[in-house]
Amino acid sequence: MLFDLHPKERREELFGREREIEYSVNQLLSKNWILIGGQREMGKTSLMKVVINELRKEHGFKGIYINLRGVRNLNSLLEMMLSEISNTKIELNVRINFMIGSAGVKVKKGAKVVNSLIELLNSIEDNFVIGLDEVQELSQASKYFLDVLGNVFTSNEKVRFIFTGSYIGVTRSLIDPPSLSPLHGRPPVVLNLRRFREEESASFLKRGMEELNLDFNREDQVVKRLDGVVGWLTLFGNLHAVRGMSFEDALNSTVAEGSKIMVDEFKHFLENKGNKALYVKLMEIVKVVSRWSEIKRGIEISLGNIDDKELTLALDSLVNNNFMEKGDKGEYKIVDPLLREIDFGRIWLPT
Repeated sequence: MLFDLHPKERREELFGREREIEYSVNQLLSKNWILIGGQREMGKTSLMKVVINELRKEHGFKGIYINLRGVRNLNSLLEMMLSEISNTKIELNVRINFMIGSAGVKVKKGAKVVNSLIELLNSIEDNFVIGLDEVQELSQASKYFLDVLGNVFTSNEKVRFIFTGSYIGVTRSLIDPPSLSPLHGRPPVVLNLRRFREEESASFLKRGMEELNLDFNREDQVVKRLDGVVGWLTLFGNLHAVRGMSFEDALNSTVAEGSKIMVDEFKHFLENKGNKALYVKLMEIVKVVSRWSEIKRGIEISLGNIDDKELTLALDSLVNNNFMEKGDKGEYKIVDPLLREIDFGRIWLPT
Protein backbone atom coordinates (compact mmCIF):
# COMPACT_ATOMS: atom_id res chain seq x y z
CA MET A 1 0.00 0.00 0.00
CA LEU A 2 1.49 3.32 -1.07
CA PHE A 3 0.11 5.10 2.00
CA ASP A 4 1.70 2.66 4.48
CA LEU A 5 3.98 4.74 6.71
CA HIS A 6 6.57 1.98 7.13
CA PRO A 7 9.59 1.95 4.79
CA LYS A 8 8.82 -0.03 1.65
CA GLU A 9 10.62 -3.35 1.14
CA ARG A 10 9.38 -4.68 -2.22
CA ARG A 11 9.80 -3.21 -5.69
CA GLU A 12 6.07 -3.06 -6.36
CA GLU A 13 5.54 -0.98 -3.20
CA LEU A 14 8.02 1.73 -4.18
CA PHE A 15 6.52 4.38 -6.45
CA GLY A 16 8.51 6.32 -9.01
CA ARG A 17 11.96 4.86 -8.29
CA GLU A 18 12.34 2.16 -10.95
CA ARG A 19 15.41 3.77 -12.49
CA GLU A 20 17.03 4.17 -9.08
CA ILE A 21 16.36 0.53 -8.20
CA GLU A 22 17.87 -0.75 -11.44
CA TYR A 23 20.85 1.56 -11.19
CA SER A 24 21.58 0.56 -7.60
CA VAL A 25 21.25 -3.16 -8.26
CA ASN A 26 23.51 -2.96 -11.33
CA GLN A 27 26.16 -0.99 -9.45
CA LEU A 28 26.22 -3.49 -6.60
CA LEU A 29 26.39 -6.41 -9.02
CA SER A 30 29.37 -4.63 -10.57
CA LYS A 31 30.97 -4.68 -7.08
CA ASN A 32 30.65 -0.94 -6.55
CA TRP A 33 29.36 0.32 -3.22
CA ILE A 34 26.57 2.93 -3.12
CA LEU A 35 25.68 5.93 -0.97
CA ILE A 36 22.08 7.15 -1.24
CA GLY A 37 21.74 10.86 -0.50
CA GLY A 38 19.03 13.50 -0.59
CA GLN A 39 16.92 15.56 1.78
CA ARG A 40 14.84 13.97 4.50
CA GLU A 41 11.64 12.07 3.69
CA MET A 42 12.80 11.30 0.14
CA GLY A 43 12.53 7.53 0.64
CA LYS A 44 16.22 6.69 1.10
CA THR A 45 15.50 3.92 3.60
CA SER A 46 12.81 2.44 1.36
CA LEU A 47 15.12 2.39 -1.64
CA MET A 48 17.85 0.73 0.42
CA LYS A 49 15.51 -1.99 1.69
CA VAL A 50 14.04 -2.65 -1.76
CA VAL A 51 17.50 -2.95 -3.32
CA ILE A 52 18.64 -5.38 -0.61
CA ASN A 53 15.56 -7.52 -1.20
CA GLU A 54 15.99 -7.37 -4.99
CA LEU A 55 19.51 -8.74 -4.61
CA ARG A 56 18.22 -11.47 -2.32
CA LYS A 57 15.27 -12.43 -4.51
CA GLU A 58 16.71 -12.09 -8.02
CA HIS A 59 20.44 -12.63 -7.58
CA GLY A 60 20.87 -15.05 -4.69
CA PHE A 61 22.49 -12.60 -2.29
CA LYS A 62 22.26 -12.74 1.47
CA GLY A 63 21.78 -9.36 3.08
CA ILE A 64 21.09 -7.34 6.20
CA TYR A 65 19.77 -3.88 7.05
CA ILE A 66 21.02 -1.89 10.07
CA ASN A 67 19.57 1.41 11.31
CA LEU A 68 22.44 3.40 12.84
CA ARG A 69 20.32 6.16 14.35
CA GLY A 70 21.77 6.75 17.83
CA VAL A 71 24.73 4.40 17.26
CA ARG A 72 27.94 6.25 18.07
CA ASN A 73 30.65 3.61 18.39
CA LEU A 74 31.99 0.51 16.67
CA ASN A 75 31.23 -1.77 19.62
CA SER A 76 27.50 -1.16 19.12
CA LEU A 77 27.90 -1.61 15.38
CA LEU A 78 29.71 -4.92 15.91
CA GLU A 79 26.97 -6.24 18.19
CA MET A 80 24.22 -5.28 15.76
CA MET A 81 26.07 -6.60 12.74
CA LEU A 82 26.93 -9.91 14.41
CA SER A 83 23.31 -10.40 15.46
CA GLU A 84 21.94 -9.63 12.00
CA ILE A 85 24.53 -11.69 10.14
CA SER A 86 23.94 -14.65 12.47
CA ASN A 87 20.23 -14.50 11.60
CA THR A 88 21.02 -15.03 7.91
CA LYS A 89 22.11 -18.60 8.72
CA ILE A 90 25.39 -18.37 6.80
CA GLU A 91 28.50 -20.14 7.99
CA LEU A 92 31.05 -17.82 9.58
CA ASN A 93 34.65 -18.95 9.57
CA VAL A 94 35.65 -16.94 12.65
CA ARG A 95 38.14 -18.27 15.19
CA ILE A 96 40.48 -15.51 16.36
CA ASN A 97 38.25 -12.88 17.94
CA PHE A 98 35.10 -14.97 18.39
CA MET A 99 33.78 -17.96 20.30
CA ILE A 100 31.34 -20.38 18.67
CA GLY A 101 29.05 -22.25 21.02
CA SER A 102 25.53 -23.56 21.40
CA ALA A 103 24.28 -19.99 21.86
CA GLY A 104 25.85 -18.90 18.59
CA VAL A 105 28.81 -16.67 17.80
CA LYS A 106 30.08 -14.29 20.47
CA VAL A 107 32.98 -11.87 20.65
CA LYS A 108 35.81 -13.03 22.92
CA LYS A 109 36.45 -10.96 26.01
CA GLY A 110 39.19 -8.42 25.33
CA ALA A 111 38.99 -8.74 21.54
CA LYS A 112 39.62 -5.45 19.72
CA VAL A 113 36.56 -4.14 17.94
CA VAL A 114 38.31 -3.15 14.70
CA ASN A 115 39.99 -6.54 14.36
CA SER A 116 36.71 -8.28 15.19
CA LEU A 117 34.76 -6.36 12.55
CA ILE A 118 37.41 -7.07 9.94
CA GLU A 119 37.47 -10.77 10.79
CA LEU A 120 33.67 -10.99 10.78
CA LEU A 121 33.22 -9.30 7.41
CA ASN A 122 36.12 -11.05 5.72
CA SER A 123 34.80 -14.44 6.86
CA ILE A 124 31.66 -14.08 4.71
CA GLU A 125 31.89 -16.39 1.70
CA ASP A 126 28.48 -15.73 0.11
CA ASN A 127 27.54 -12.73 -2.03
CA PHE A 128 26.41 -10.39 0.73
CA VAL A 129 24.96 -6.87 0.84
CA ILE A 130 24.98 -4.76 4.01
CA GLY A 131 22.73 -1.70 4.31
CA LEU A 132 23.88 0.92 6.83
CA ASP A 133 21.20 3.57 7.27
CA GLU A 134 22.23 7.03 8.62
CA VAL A 135 25.94 6.21 8.43
CA GLN A 136 26.91 9.75 9.49
CA GLU A 137 25.99 8.70 13.04
CA LEU A 138 29.33 6.86 13.18
CA SER A 139 31.32 10.05 12.54
CA GLN A 140 32.86 9.98 16.03
CA ALA A 141 34.48 6.67 15.09
CA SER A 142 35.12 7.56 11.47
CA LYS A 143 38.85 6.79 11.30
CA TYR A 144 38.52 3.24 12.59
CA PHE A 145 35.32 2.62 10.65
CA LEU A 146 37.04 3.67 7.41
CA ASP A 147 39.93 1.34 8.27
CA VAL A 148 37.46 -1.52 8.50
CA LEU A 149 35.78 -0.60 5.21
CA GLY A 150 39.10 -0.21 3.42
CA ASN A 151 40.26 -3.62 4.59
CA VAL A 152 37.02 -5.33 3.55
CA PHE A 153 36.94 -3.62 0.14
CA THR A 154 40.42 -4.93 -0.58
CA SER A 155 40.04 -8.37 1.00
CA ASN A 156 36.51 -9.60 0.34
CA GLU A 157 34.77 -8.71 -2.92
CA LYS A 158 31.78 -10.84 -1.89
CA VAL A 159 30.68 -8.12 0.54
CA ARG A 160 28.97 -4.99 -0.81
CA PHE A 161 27.83 -1.99 1.20
CA ILE A 162 24.95 0.39 0.59
CA PHE A 163 24.84 3.51 2.78
CA THR A 164 22.47 6.40 3.42
CA GLY A 165 23.51 9.56 5.20
CA SER A 166 23.93 13.31 5.37
CA TYR A 167 27.11 14.65 3.83
CA ILE A 168 29.09 15.11 7.03
CA GLY A 169 31.80 13.29 8.93
CA VAL A 170 32.30 9.72 7.85
CA THR A 171 29.85 10.16 4.95
CA ARG A 172 31.93 12.93 3.43
CA SER A 173 35.06 10.83 3.90
CA LEU A 174 33.35 8.03 2.00
CA ILE A 175 32.39 10.27 -0.91
CA ASP A 176 35.66 12.15 -1.19
CA PRO A 177 38.33 10.09 0.62
CA PRO A 178 41.61 11.95 1.23
CA SER A 179 44.85 10.56 -0.15
CA LEU A 180 45.73 8.73 3.08
CA SER A 181 42.27 7.16 3.44
CA PRO A 182 42.06 3.37 3.05
CA LEU A 183 39.24 4.06 0.57
CA HIS A 184 41.19 6.54 -1.55
CA GLY A 185 40.42 5.80 -5.19
CA ARG A 186 37.50 3.55 -4.18
CA PRO A 187 34.63 5.88 -3.25
CA PRO A 188 31.08 4.58 -3.39
CA VAL A 189 28.76 5.63 -6.19
CA VAL A 190 26.57 8.54 -5.01
CA LEU A 191 22.86 8.44 -5.85
CA ASN A 192 20.90 11.54 -4.85
CA LEU A 193 17.13 11.08 -4.61
CA ARG A 194 15.18 13.98 -6.04
CA ARG A 195 11.78 15.31 -5.08
CA PHE A 196 8.89 14.19 -7.24
CA ARG A 197 7.84 16.57 -10.00
CA GLU A 198 4.30 17.96 -9.77
CA GLU A 199 2.85 15.37 -12.14
CA GLU A 200 4.63 12.54 -10.29
CA SER A 201 3.29 13.75 -6.94
CA ALA A 202 -0.24 13.94 -8.35
CA SER A 203 0.11 10.44 -9.84
CA PHE A 204 1.37 9.10 -6.50
CA LEU A 205 -1.67 10.47 -4.69
CA LYS A 206 -4.05 9.26 -7.40
CA ARG A 207 -2.68 5.71 -7.36
CA GLY A 208 -2.70 5.56 -3.56
CA MET A 209 -6.33 6.62 -3.47
CA GLU A 210 -7.23 4.11 -6.17
CA GLU A 211 -5.66 1.33 -4.11
CA LEU A 212 -8.21 2.14 -1.41
CA ASN A 213 -11.12 2.61 -3.87
CA LEU A 214 -11.48 6.30 -3.07
CA ASP A 215 -12.46 9.07 -5.47
CA PHE A 216 -10.09 12.00 -5.11
CA ASN A 217 -9.54 15.08 -7.26
CA ARG A 218 -7.69 17.51 -5.00
CA GLU A 219 -4.14 16.45 -5.83
CA ASP A 220 -3.16 19.97 -6.88
CA GLN A 221 -4.01 21.43 -3.49
CA VAL A 222 -1.97 18.80 -1.67
CA VAL A 223 1.05 19.16 -3.96
CA LYS A 224 0.96 22.95 -3.62
CA ARG A 225 1.26 22.58 0.17
CA LEU A 226 3.57 19.57 0.44
CA ASP A 227 5.59 19.80 -2.80
CA GLY A 228 7.18 16.58 -4.06
CA VAL A 229 8.37 15.21 -0.71
CA VAL A 230 7.17 11.61 -0.78
CA GLY A 231 7.21 11.22 3.00
CA TRP A 232 4.75 14.08 3.49
CA LEU A 233 2.54 12.94 0.60
CA THR A 234 2.43 9.46 2.17
CA LEU A 235 1.55 10.87 5.58
CA PHE A 236 -1.30 12.91 4.10
CA GLY A 237 -2.61 9.87 2.21
CA ASN A 238 -2.51 7.76 5.36
CA LEU A 239 -4.34 10.34 7.45
CA HIS A 240 -7.01 11.04 4.84
CA ALA A 241 -7.54 7.73 3.07
CA VAL A 242 -6.58 5.18 5.74
CA ARG A 243 -7.57 6.89 8.99
CA GLY A 244 -10.56 8.72 7.50
CA MET A 245 -9.71 12.31 8.41
CA SER A 246 -11.35 15.08 6.40
CA PHE A 247 -9.26 16.64 3.66
CA GLU A 248 -8.57 19.81 5.62
CA ASP A 249 -7.79 18.02 8.88
CA ALA A 250 -5.49 15.53 7.12
CA LEU A 251 -3.55 18.28 5.36
CA ASN A 252 -3.21 20.40 8.48
CA SER A 253 -2.24 17.36 10.56
CA THR A 254 0.38 16.40 8.00
CA VAL A 255 1.95 19.83 8.32
CA ALA A 256 1.78 19.68 12.12
CA GLU A 257 3.09 16.12 12.49
CA GLY A 258 5.71 16.56 9.79
CA SER A 259 6.91 19.74 11.43
CA LYS A 260 7.35 17.87 14.73
CA ILE A 261 9.50 15.30 12.94
CA MET A 262 11.65 18.01 11.40
CA VAL A 263 11.96 19.83 14.73
CA ASP A 264 13.27 16.60 16.29
CA GLU A 265 15.72 16.22 13.40
CA PHE A 266 16.96 19.78 13.87
CA LYS A 267 17.34 19.32 17.64
CA HIS A 268 19.36 16.18 16.95
CA PHE A 269 21.54 18.21 14.59
CA LEU A 270 22.08 20.90 17.26
CA GLU A 271 23.18 18.43 19.96
CA ASN A 272 26.93 18.74 19.27
CA LYS A 273 26.93 22.34 18.03
CA GLY A 274 28.56 25.02 20.14
CA ASN A 275 26.90 28.14 18.72
CA LYS A 276 23.32 26.88 18.53
CA ALA A 277 21.91 30.39 18.23
CA LEU A 278 23.77 30.87 14.93
CA TYR A 279 22.18 27.81 13.31
CA VAL A 280 18.72 28.68 14.60
CA LYS A 281 18.98 32.23 13.29
CA LEU A 282 20.32 31.07 9.92
CA MET A 283 17.23 28.90 9.40
CA GLU A 284 15.02 31.90 10.10
CA ILE A 285 16.97 34.31 7.91
CA VAL A 286 17.15 31.99 4.88
CA LYS A 287 13.35 31.95 4.80
CA VAL A 288 13.57 35.62 3.79
CA VAL A 289 16.87 36.11 1.91
CA SER A 290 19.12 33.78 -0.05
CA ARG A 291 22.39 35.51 -0.96
CA TRP A 292 25.43 35.08 1.28
CA SER A 293 25.88 38.85 1.78
CA GLU A 294 22.24 39.27 2.77
CA ILE A 295 22.45 36.35 5.17
CA LYS A 296 25.56 37.80 6.81
CA ARG A 297 23.87 41.15 7.24
CA GLY A 298 20.87 39.49 8.88
CA ILE A 299 23.09 37.52 11.26
CA GLU A 300 25.09 40.56 12.30
CA ILE A 301 21.92 42.56 12.95
CA SER A 302 20.67 39.77 15.23
CA LEU A 303 23.83 38.34 16.80
CA GLY A 304 26.64 40.81 16.17
CA ASN A 305 29.79 40.54 14.05
CA ILE A 306 30.64 37.13 12.61
CA ASP A 307 33.75 35.86 10.86
CA ASP A 308 33.21 35.06 7.18
CA LYS A 309 34.68 31.58 7.58
CA GLU A 310 32.48 30.77 10.57
CA LEU A 311 29.37 31.81 8.65
CA THR A 312 30.32 29.79 5.58
CA LEU A 313 31.09 26.70 7.67
CA ALA A 314 27.73 26.98 9.43
CA LEU A 315 25.86 27.29 6.13
CA ASP A 316 27.80 24.36 4.69
CA SER A 317 26.87 22.28 7.71
CA LEU A 318 23.18 23.03 7.20
CA VAL A 319 23.49 22.14 3.52
CA ASN A 320 25.40 18.93 4.19
CA ASN A 321 22.78 17.89 6.74
CA ASN A 322 20.02 18.48 4.16
CA PHE A 323 18.31 21.34 5.98
CA MET A 324 19.15 23.71 3.10
CA GLU A 325 20.22 23.55 -0.51
CA LYS A 326 22.83 25.70 -2.22
CA GLY A 327 21.99 26.67 -5.78
CA ASP A 328 24.30 26.89 -8.77
CA LYS A 329 24.59 30.65 -8.29
CA GLY A 330 25.44 30.32 -4.60
CA GLU A 331 22.00 31.14 -3.24
CA TYR A 332 20.72 29.28 -0.19
CA LYS A 333 17.16 28.06 0.28
CA ILE A 334 15.08 25.79 2.48
CA VAL A 335 13.43 23.38 0.07
CA ASP A 336 11.36 21.20 2.39
CA PRO A 337 7.90 22.84 2.60
CA LEU A 338 7.42 21.87 6.24
CA LEU A 339 10.84 23.16 7.29
CA ARG A 340 9.81 26.54 5.90
CA GLU A 341 6.82 26.64 8.26
CA ILE A 342 8.73 25.98 11.48
CA ASP A 343 9.37 28.77 13.98
CA PHE A 344 13.01 27.87 14.67
CA GLY A 345 13.29 30.50 17.38
CA ARG A 346 11.07 28.29 19.56
CA ILE A 347 13.40 25.30 19.22
CA TRP A 348 16.28 26.80 21.13
CA LEU A 349 16.13 29.94 23.22
CA PRO A 350 19.23 31.33 25.01
CA THR A 351 18.99 31.50 28.78
